[in-house]
Amino acid sequence: MFLGTGSAAGGTAELVVNAFCAAGLSKLQAQRRLWFIDRKGLVTAKNENIKPRIKPFAHEYAACSFVDAIGEIKPDVLIGATGVAGTFNEAIVRKMATVNERPVIIALSNPTSHTECTAEQAYQWSEGRVIFASGSPFDAVQYDNQLFKPAQGNNAYIFPGIGLGIYASSARLVTQTMFLAAAEVLANTVTQQEIRTGAVYPALTRVREVSHAIAVAVCQVAVQEGLTDSSLPEDLSGYVKSLMYEPNY
Repeated sequence: MFLGTGSAAGGTAELVVNAFCAAGLSKLQAQRRLWFIDRKGLVTAKNENIKPRIKPFAHEYAACSFVDAIGEIKPDVLIGATGVAGTFNEAIVRKMATVNERPVIIALSNPTSHTECTAEQAYQWSEGRVIFASGSPFDAVQYDNQLFKPAQGNNAYIFPGIGLGIYASSARLVTQTMFLAAAEVLANTVTQQEIRTGAVYPALTRVREVSHAIAVAVCQVAVQEGLTDSSLPEDLSGYVKSLMYEPNY
């Protein structure tokens, strides 16, 4: 479920649809699994002036408030892309924790003063059960006997690797498949220790390692999709690494 109907939420939803389709769903089945909330509550097919990008996600459903929509639809994941502080209030977070054993809440808006909720609020209001990420950085949060270290969901994890992969492969196009491959690589770089502390992204100190792995995956997609005329070397990992800039003097 997305709070906000702007380009950030719409673009994310479209990529999620592609991911669901890659997992075996039809496009219609994938779209039916995503819902949007705006200032008036649940976006349904009966709403007026729906943005064209959001129309595929405006389902036949009775109008209801944000908190009621969570109670009825029971979303597993709540994503905020509003730029409005506090929109994931205590009632919203507690409702997500009521309908999910491990609610996933991603407050994407930044800077920190505009985030939908803080990390501390998410952990406190969910009794430490939330899987939390944010567009803004937050310090570690102590809840009971657990120290949570939420990771910042930042495009710094993806764009450098995508760009490097495009350059290395001389791909003619940047495709959604490349972004899906990048997301899968990123997810696989998160360590068990990071997961235990509540992070769903790797530490930023490892961003070069992540960028390298993503670039290799992008090169592989470019070859598989016939998007490059270049003959890439067998040691693709070593080749990509040789192209990485080393800011050392």
